[in-house]
Amino acid sequence: MKEARMRRFADQVSGSFSFEIHHRFSDQVKTVLGGHGLPEMGTLEYYETLVHRDRGRRLTSNNNQTTVSFSQGNSTQEISFLHYANVTVGTPAQWFLVALDTGSDLFWLPCNCNSSCIRSMETDQGERIKLNVYDPTISTSSSKVPCNSTLCALRNRCVSPLSDCPYQIRYLSPGSRSSGVLVDDVIHMRTEEGEARDARITFGCSDSQVGLFEESAVNGIMGLAIANIAVPTMLAKAGVASNSFSMCFGLKGKGTISFGDKGSSDQLETPLSGTLSPPLYDVTITEFKVGTVTVETEFNAIFDSGTAVTWLIEPYYTAVTTNYHLQVADRRLPARVKSPFEFCYIITSATDEEKLPSISFKMQGGATYNVFSPLLVFDTSDGGEVYCLAVLKEVTAGFNIIGQNFMTNYRIVHDRERMILGWKESECNDKNGFTGPTASANPPSLPPMPSPRFRNPSTRLNPLATSSLLIICFFSFVCL
Repeated sequence: MKEARMRRFADQVSGSFSFEIHHRFSDQVKTVLGGHGLPEMGTLEYYETLVHRDRGRRLTSNNNQTTVSFSQGNSTQEISFLHYANVTVGTPAQWFLVALDTGSDLFWLPCNCNSSCIRSMETDQGERIKLNVYDPTISTSSSKVPCNSTLCALRNRCVSPLSDCPYQIRYLSPGSRSSGVLVDDVIHMRTEEGEARDARITFGCSDSQVGLFEESAVNGIMGLAIANIAVPTMLAKAGVASNSFSMCFGLKGKGTISFGDKGSSDQLETPLSGTLSPPLYDVTITEFKVGTVTVETEFNAIFDSGTAVTWLIEPYYTAVTTNYHLQVADRRLPARVKSPFEFCYIITSATDEEKLPSISFKMQGGATYNVFSPLLVFDTSDGGEVYCLAVLKEVTAGFNIIGQNFMTNYRIVHDRERMILGWKESECNDKNGFTGPTASANPPSLPPMPSPRFRNPSTRLNPLATSSLLIICFFSFVCL
């Protein structure tokens, strides 16, 4: 795929699919999908809940390229810390609010699951939004995947080579799993010019979802990791999109994802390390800088858009946090105040964001990755505001994770053909303006975005919380 001839062919037959991403706790999403029992964005309880979810889900271009999106457009809605895209499959097409997950590789939908499926959500206005359940007997383009398929990983559980291929996924969130059988069906895509680009893909028909799926309205998960059964791979094999995609996360919980996006000639990039099995988007960091202090070291880290904040193992956690703390003039939040973060500081009229230490990483190959802001800002119970260095100590997984807060304002390119991770500063605005057809497949649209609710006593310290808590990846994927 690296030869020029193959790259030219890929440019001719493929494109990239773009759609907007919204965070579950963003105000515009809560207005549509409901905020009952949800913590208010910007509060300490918000971040405590977010970190709790992180702990539960630990992980086991060219400028003239054509881009493509899901057929229903680029708007997505985030639910329970997950980012969802509006995906349509089958004939006739049905829409599903599907979580986007770089930490797993199987796409599955709720299917023939009777009472175990979550079938609706309640809005703040008391309206019920119906969620679809995939039924292979209704879709005329659906077919079962037999056990002799090369994509059937559980052949040892099959009665015969022609039996329906089973699957089971367990997630590291305790007791969370999905199981069922594999099916083939059509996923509906379109180019940015509006041309239909449908493709047959294999995905899970999930008749059982337990654990966290019983609490959160998960209407399916789309795995984006590096595997033959992952959607980006299947789209590439179908000639619909190049085997690459990008994710971009802007302010206020909004962003885009684009299939087939190979980035641009002026992006910075680093090779994927390939040290994990199954492979994830891990890179090698050769140096990091905190304020005026440079630390020469070498370690691997996973870029995981499904983890809200950044987690570092020792000695890297202490090296980053201590050097940050030594260069901050603001008063540290007392230890008696409950906070998920160890290094928090009280915002006063004297707080000056420009004097706060910056953080950057030097990647293998020499490119520098500047973190736009390592901070989260939230309200305190006494009416004040606090900013925290949003880095947590990893003590169980044994590897470093660059979380979503360190990816804000970047378009991150996952080039699976060249096996590189690219990045470029971006406002993450959708430029295509996709609109879905007026058929019944359309989900509810999002309302206009309200004004931010954050207070800001310092005119120079931006409340960055809303821009840094975007989650696409869900849980680590383990196929039994």
